[in-house]
Amino acid sequence: MPEVSVLVAVYNAASTLPRCLDSLLNQTLHDIQIICIDDASTDTSSQILRQYQEKHSNIDIITLSENHGQAYARNQGIPLIKAPFTAFLDSDDYLASDALQLVIEVFQKHPATDCVQFDVRYIYSDGHEHGYRQPQPLFITGHEAFVKALTWDMHGWYVARTELYQQYPYDDTCHSYSDDNTTMAHFLHSREVRWCNGRYYFVQNDNSCTHQATTRRFDWLMANESLHNNLVQWGIENDTINLYEEQRWNVLLDCFWFYHRKKKYFTKAQLTDALQKLHHAWSNIDTRHLPNKVRFKPGYMPLHPFWILFKWQEWALYMFRKLKYDENGKKKF
Repeated sequence: MPEVSVLVAVYNAASTLPRCLDSLLNQTLHDIQIICIDDASTDTSSQILRQYQEKHSNIDIITLSENHGQAYARNQGIPLIKAPFTAFLDSDDYLASDALQLVIEVFQKHPATDCVQFDVRYIYSDGHEHGYRQPQPLFITGHEAFVKALTWDMHGWYVARTELYQQYPYDDTCHSYSDDNTTMAHFLHSREVRWCNGRYYFVQNDNSCTHQATTRRFDWLMANESLHNNLVQWGIENDTINLYEEQRWNVLLDCFWFYHRKKKYFTKAQLTDALQKLHHAWSNIDTRHLPNKVRFKPGYMPLHPFWILFKWQEWALYMFRKLKYDENGKKKF
């Protein structure tokens, strides 16, 4: 039986897929199952996968006929998992050769640990790199990890016990963003979360939906609502839900700014759809418990139930920010 199963969702990743797969095949931990899900790629990704499978018996391949997004794709691979621990690796990222070995050592030393985080390094096209924020403690409870993840004080690249993946599969509500909700679920239902020195290299992709003018950015709003509904269903205390409502509100404001910055790239129908999603999120978020620093700050005020006033407020905030930032959100001076 393999010690770790790795889910690799693949979509048009021909240029980076060999590096990704090689990083898994060259691990110092040899008992690894690699489950690749081709999410209806239109480039040569499927051929590359078959070439690797012919040479390596530990690679399983699933081919989808339609593109659904990486959350849906990863879910198709979960029934094939054979190992007690499961990781995921994006097809444009890669691991250090000892990453999975270091993860397994943590699980072996600490039986109460349910998730182990990688040491994430951001890799940029100009060659420079940096780590993810500040160093973390050796371990925290699952609930503490969940709260930290809500505000992105800790990242979502980790290995978990396979039972967590089976009980809480990927949230595929949306094509993009909703997979982050699974990280929250895994942390919340863990006894403890630990860190290790195994490096995950997160390659910055200028073509991702977080960098491009695409309406999938507004999936973020629907993904947030999906997690909110799960928190209520799981019976999470109100203080934690209120904290998440503040994060949902910040995402709404971010999406409004994105709407104004990128609207020239969208069709009229796309703009109408985006506004409908923004309006739905605005009316759906419980703003009664937002901190006063938000509720009464110009540009941030909910202004319920006056949607038109809120829209004008966000336009005014955008015009003010336009003086300070360029189209990509970088300061002009």
